[in-house]
Amino acid sequence: TTATMTITVNPNITPTFTQVSAICNGATLAALPTTSTNSITGTWSPALNNTATTTYTFTPTAGQCATTATMTITVNSTTPAPTGTATQVFCVTPAPTVASLTATGTGIQWYAAATGGTPLASTAALVDGTTYYASQTVNDCESTTRMAVTVDFNDPQITASATTVCSG
Repeated sequence: TTATMTITVNPNITPTFTQVSAICNGATLAALPTTSTNSITGTWSPALNNTATTTYTFTPTAGQCATTATMTITVNSTTPAPTGTATQVFCVTPAPTVASLTATGTGIQWYAAATGGTPLASTAALVDGTTYYASQTVNDCESTTRMAVTVDFNDPQITASATTVCSG
């Protein structure tokens, strides 16, 4: 008699993962999941890098009939501070506001401090002699350094000592 044997060959499964969105240089990068969305377990290499775009490889745990998978996480470059005039002069009237300040860049936001804080409202009144700070945002990455602008009010006074004024 002849014995027969049936061998079943299971196809390799490709692990699938939710793509990680691009981050800003230096931003927090959460650990990658060690179980795929289709239940394959394994490990990632190399170590996470939040300063450069990197392709990571997922290696399944042995015995799962699974292939490796890769994911590239984009790290956007550091955004520089905007540029502009360091001292900006305004007339006292009409009263200047944050919207009166100028800087060259993209997605400009004004702050009362060189770091931290929340953006100032465009309608906030400027204060003579105060320094304001501008950041810019490019590719969803706000500059970590800010441009300083000091406000100077010009209040021209017209005085006349003569009692007779000539026409023209």
